[in-house]
Amino acid sequence: MAYKMEWYIGTEWKMPRKGLYKKVLALDFKRLCKPHLLSTVIVSIEQVLNLRGRESIYLDDQKAKQDVTIEMGKACTPLDYYLEILVQQMIEGETAECIIETKILPVVCILTLKSVLESKEIQMLRPPEIYQLALNYKENGVKMFRTYPKFAHEYFARAAKCLISYKKFENLTKKRDGIAGKDMEDLMLQIHTNLAACLLIEKRYEDVIYHTNFVDNMNEPAEKSVYRRAVAYYHMKEFELAQKTIERLPNFRKKKEFMSLYQKVKDGWKTSNNQYKGMVQKMFS
Repeated sequence: MAYKMEWYIGTEWKMPRKGLYKKVLALDFKRLCKPHLLSTVIVSIEQVLNLRGRESIYLDDQKAKQDVTIEMGKACTPLDYYLEILVQQMIEGETAECIIETKILPVVCILTLKSVLESKEIQMLRPPEIYQLALNYKENGVKMFRTYPKFAHEYFARAAKCLISYKKFENLTKKRDGIAGKDMEDLMLQIHTNLAACLLIEKRYEDVIYHTNFVDNMNEPAEKSVYRRAVAYYHMKEFELAQKTIERLPNFRKKKEFMSLYQKVKDGWKTSNNQYKGMVQKMFS
């Protein structure tokens, strides 16, 4: 008996803002099973076009006509990140043409989702599993930050969303929950600091301040957190706040990066004051 699944998957799916497009070519329907954010699947890659040297573990010309195992949330290149999104729109037994738009030519591949080996729902995870998932996302973001900061930002945001589901952390205990609240809190602060680095690149300075608010309430905040908060204040021309933030670090004078920023803050503050004095003199001359 032939099954038609247009009522469920339709024949096309697209996400224009990310340049993703999928068209169903065939469907060997056996059961209604599709991947989630936490799934391990086997796909068959039948064809890959226009790869043009772009990095990918999965979309390798040599892997065409072969079965490939994909573990969701492990992608560390843009193509693999997008491929995971496309595969999550498929159901078991589906063959589809998948398109990833690029600045030059779109990368095109034909995939068959052969099997969903494992699939978990995030809301069913226990605290230690949530912690490990957030840690994995954070580590992926760190790997991608230098070359692909926008994708790093998405991973850090994913990590933060995982941990937010278990606030307030202080209620967690190692004995009862398998992980201490302090461990969750420490990881969350690291992720906020990672997000601040991405936001500095995007010149979203007020958001950097928001993500580093914890600096003002800690006795010994991390150097990276202090530095990124001070940089944001500097660009916002909040020179006094920038200086006070740098001075939160007792040994900042021994650190070249901090001293360079400290001097910029002082110079900027002086210039700003001189400009203000000049404006006042013109008003009353």
